[in-house]
Amino acid sequence: MANENTREEAEYRPPAGQALLGASDIARLTGVKRPAVSNWRRRFGDFPEPVAGAASQPLFSLEQVREWCRKHGKPFEAGDADLLWQRVRAEVPDVRRAEFLAHVGRLLIGELPLRPSVPGIPEPWTVLAEAVLEPQEPNGPEELYARLCARLTRERGGTEVPSEVASWMADLAGIGAGSSVHDPACGTGGLLAEAVRHGAGSVSGQERNPHLWQMATALLAALPGTSATAVGDSLRAPAPRGQGFDAVLCDPPFRDREWGHEELAEDPRWTHGTPPKTEGELAWVQHCLSLLREGGRAVVLLPASVSSRPSGRRIRANLLRAGVLRAVLEVPSGGEAASHHLWVVVRPEEGVETGERLLLVGRGARTGDAVRVWESFASGSLPEGEEGPDWTCVDTVDLLDGDVDLRPARHLESARAGRAAHLYPPLLAELSEALEQARTLTGDLTLVAPAAETARTTLGDLVDAGSVELHRAPLATATDEGDIPVLTVRDLREDRPPSGRCSEVPGLVRARAGDVVVADTVRGAPTRVVAEGVGEGAALGPRLLLLRPKGGVDPEFLAGALAWAAEAPDRTSSGRLDVRAVSLPALSPVEQRAHSGAAHRLRRMEGLLRDIAELGGQLAQVGHHGLRKGDLRPRELNA
Repeated sequence: MANENTREEAEYRPPAGQALLGASDIARLTGVKRPAVSNWRRRFGDFPEPVAGAASQPLFSLEQVREWCRKHGKPFEAGDADLLWQRVRAEVPDVRRAEFLAHVGRLLIGELPLRPSVPGIPEPWTVLAEAVLEPQEPNGPEELYARLCARLTRERGGTEVPSEVASWMADLAGIGAGSSVHDPACGTGGLLAEAVRHGAGSVSGQERNPHLWQMATALLAALPGTSATAVGDSLRAPAPRGQGFDAVLCDPPFRDREWGHEELAEDPRWTHGTPPKTEGELAWVQHCLSLLREGGRAVVLLPASVSSRPSGRRIRANLLRAGVLRAVLEVPSGGEAASHHLWVVVRPEEGVETGERLLLVGRGARTGDAVRVWESFASGSLPEGEEGPDWTCVDTVDLLDGDVDLRPARHLESARAGRAAHLYPPLLAELSEALEQARTLTGDLTLVAPAAETARTTLGDLVDAGSVELHRAPLATATDEGDIPVLTVRDLREDRPPSGRCSEVPGLVRARAGDVVVADTVRGAPTRVVAEGVGEGAALGPRLLLLRPKGGVDPEFLAGALAWAAEAPDRTSSGRLDVRAVSLPALSPVEQRAHSGAAHRLRRMEGLLRDIAELGGQLAQVGHHGLRKGDLRPRELNA
């Protein structure tokens, strides 16, 4: 039995140079969910057999899967980065993929000649490197190389800071034209690349992993401005610096117990206390502070526990007393509590008084609002006592208790509880106004029985008749690199502007005013009508469909029909929306606009009812707090 189990989990041996795909890769490239791939393997006897991997994580030949999809009418779209990455997976062992990409980075910036081969570098790597360096992408090999580095990062757990968080950090640091920026733990250079996009004049970084350092060097070399990177442990052997940097961005190693506690015990950087061995993150905070010029800002991404761990309370207290730690912001996450915080530390200027308050921002705040509040706070123009629903300012003396707990969620809850007398009346007025609006909208609709059954048509009929154009985004469209804004499924779901970026690729679809966009793989994803000046010119991202109405079809009416279909259970087995089968009434343009107006009023009423429920909950919560604290009294006791 042991031998049978061993055979079952043994690795298959693929033919040399064969590009490989895992089940998740197949799902992504065919636009289905992963369970659909498992169903294909069970239902179709001719589905390709695994050629590599283990029985629990099989890998398939890319060419065989592509041919099978063509034979069975399944979509399959793979870009240059996808194809090359599968070749890398097949020909380079997992433990050496970072080394391979570092080697390609050296070739890319001209540190090494492509041929003859470098000693110690296998010959197949040279062939692969040639494929990467061919200018297949619109912006040349640099773009393709950046995508391969991103794939490596994602495959190893996504250690790079998400682009939206990186942009937020750059905004909080005040990076602008000509700023000098440093990252002492730069990885592949993601934070520094964001600093360049914010206009930084010079960026530099240090990274102890030599392969990641080489990738950062190559990626930053393709960006405008001056960049320099150094390899080495930034805590033990910091790179030489000049007069200090305008800004420091850092995502330090997570829970690193071997950061150098013993040999760095007397280091002059620990001006606010020697960090315990378990508080390596506080060593990085003080190191970042030492890199700044006077008045410079450092934004450090830290685990949320750093803000409250007992072992770090002395250093937290000293940072507050010195006026160095100015803000703690929760990073939005999918869980019930924030898993990471952003600390903003400022190096004091000689002769300038330091702040005596700490800004705390909860995860419910929008990043743009948080930046505006922070800038007002940092400049001293934020009135004392002013607070918002997701941010508050706390006097540092009130934080210097036994815990020195800096978690925003804790203090925001206390702030809400202490403001019951001020919050209760405006909440009550807002709730009354919302109820009145809902009553008005309800009375604005008249329900009548139809005189006869309304004729119906389908979107497929409208497309065939030329009344609507149907466009689908290429599945291989990137959303993380390039100059063209990209509308994504998440943008649609969160009702926000295009957040992705891509470059020009064959088949790219650009949105125009009046176009209707809907996700074809996410149930309940809202539709969007592209408004004039808002989203025009943005590219259509993966898993999105675009319908372009011609004469006689109202965009809002079409969007309503798609929204109903997106909520309906009648999707294909793969979870995709069969857009051509969507049924809608055959109405004149005047009737379509009337129906759209009624649907719009219903959506407004639906939103108002959600607001009413939320306001009612807040009102009850504030009322309970007020009664307990004595800020509110029953009406009969006031007589």
